[in-house]
Amino acid sequence: MAKKKDIYKPLQFNCPSFPFKDSIQMKNLLLNFYITLLLIAFLFYNAQIQAHQSPIDKKIDISINEGEYGEAKVLLERALNEINFKDTTHLRQYNADLGYVLFHLGKYQNSIDSYKEALTYTKAQADHKRTCTFLRSIGLNYQYLGLYGLAIENYQEALDALKLAETDLPREAALYNSMGNLYRNTQNKSKSLELFHKSLGLYRYLGDTSKAANLLNNLGVSFQHFNNLDSSLYYFKSVLELVNLDINSTPALAKDRTATYNNIGVVLLDQEKIEEAYPYILKSYHINHLNKDLQGLAISHNNFADYWLKKASTNKAALHLDSALHILQEISDKELMVDNLELRFKLLESTKQYEQALVTYRSLDSLNNQLFQDEKLKVEEISNIYLLREKEFENQKISQEAELFALQSSKFQQTSLFLAILGIFLTIFLFWIFRNLNRQKRLTQIIGTKNKTISLQQTELRHRTANNIMRLQSIIKEIARRVPDNTAQQEMLRSTQLLYAASSLERYLFSIEDEQEVPLQEFLQGLMQQHREMLAKENRKVEIVYHQPAEIVLPVEVVIPISMILTEWIYNSLKYAFEGIGQPKITIAIQLKDQNITIDYQDNGIGLNGKTGKGTGTKLIEKFALDLKGQLKSIRHQGTRQQLVFKVNGKKMLTK
Repeated sequence: MAKKKDIYKPLQFNCPSFPFKDSIQMKNLLLNFYITLLLIAFLFYNAQIQAHQSPIDKKIDISINEGEYGEAKVLLERALNEINFKDTTHLRQYNADLGYVLFHLGKYQNSIDSYKEALTYTKAQADHKRTCTFLRSIGLNYQYLGLYGLAIENYQEALDALKLAETDLPREAALYNSMGNLYRNTQNKSKSLELFHKSLGLYRYLGDTSKAANLLNNLGVSFQHFNNLDSSLYYFKSVLELVNLDINSTPALAKDRTATYNNIGVVLLDQEKIEEAYPYILKSYHINHLNKDLQGLAISHNNFADYWLKKASTNKAALHLDSALHILQEISDKELMVDNLELRFKLLESTKQYEQALVTYRSLDSLNNQLFQDEKLKVEEISNIYLLREKEFENQKISQEAELFALQSSKFQQTSLFLAILGIFLTIFLFWIFRNLNRQKRLTQIIGTKNKTISLQQTELRHRTANNIMRLQSIIKEIARRVPDNTAQQEMLRSTQLLYAASSLERYLFSIEDEQEVPLQEFLQGLMQQHREMLAKENRKVEIVYHQPAEIVLPVEVVIPISMILTEWIYNSLKYAFEGIGQPKITIAIQLKDQNITIDYQDNGIGLNGKTGKGTGTKLIEKFALDLKGQLKSIRHQGTRQQLVFKVNGKKMLTK
């Protein structure tokens, strides 16, 4: 995001061809003359601009350029209170600057409001390029709020505005870059990489080496995000090749690429290429030290600590962790503090300082709880925003229906009047009928467009719900990992499995048109595949086989307990059944006969212990079976074999 909102084109002069081809000295003299003229014109133009700047404008520019955003906010709010409302140019400029400042202060919703205010003036002035810039900034704010549907909506509108203006490839490339970052956050790997490559192609075409290097860095971050470390390392090193830098470049020359050096070091550490990683971490540290970048220095010290821990040099690791902690106490970065405490806990455990490790663990747990509460507040804030938008859509729909009713009523009255005087005003009657039909057609098109928008927002809400369930699952799993009580830990892990099944159903419903009926085989195959992928990530070789000869379509309220029961059975098998089993296998078969559905679940584990009492999982399974009015059976088998038989009557089940 640029700090200045106005872009000035440099003056251009076309030099006439010089008639004397052999007079090199005269050519050089004339060239120097034109360069001098150009410099004088530029200085005069710049002086004119500064002469028209008010003192408060200069103060605002200085505050923004020096990163004093709090001071800039106060100045901009005062300027907006004092300005003449006929001065639309300054109103647009101040609101845009205020949106930029609020974004950097983390007040994203307020930033959106300011940019929207600036947007009204650019649209009124048909300034399509600034319209594109402000829409992109609004989209970026929505992206930071986690409202990805609204963000992509504004990005797309920005592209549409740009098509109305003259060709502006830098703005188009910047939009593709922002959209690529958004799709990376939504785990859409192919779309993210496609947009990054589009942006990279445009910057290469423009010859903008610096921006092209930034895009290569973003591609490296994306591949790192999707755990493709080899590709990530390739793109990070491509940045240095593009800008002609290497590990021996001076910090002064390489200061704009400190993130790339750091990223290369981190990827090499993750690949256990410890000695290769060290020079890059050291280079990043030198640049951060030169720039007095406290956050960058804290990151470098944490990375040094990780390096020395991998080298088993605990004393050096402790020194770097202390240095990072000293900086973090000054800048208060919670996420970096979590990294620091995790490394410190690992260090203390490795040196058997268990008492200090326990104190560090408690601090880490407390900080994680704070981050969890912050995330919870953010989720609640987003949910409130969605609820408000949902109410707005409801009000819009009611208003549309009222307008349509009023239109129909008006049409009826007019038609009655025209029929009464048909013999006299036949021509007028036909004219009014034609006009009303056109008006109704336009209103119908408008209502259809708005209803489509409402449908898209409802779909986005379901997608956000699934994402929030997955995020909650990750948070519970992270907390469970740190809970010392094994029973509580297992119960929390069980709850993550149920959340996992619920999230899978939400995502599946998001992908189909009819959200009331679900093809059982298609949904359960997807759920089983997700279990297989999760087991693969945990390096557990458990085979899951699923059979269902008949195609069965069930309502959502029936599919939910089925998925929960299967998830519980799988969880129990993974937890208890396969200790010492060479080739663990789970087989699930679903049969349909005379409106009776039989779910047969087997594993080749060690079998059930008859003396074991009913645990939480068993009680949950019985509760879900009761919801289905089904019967549970435990059958003697080499491993564990469970059966659930239930009946679905009438229109509740559709077989194909």
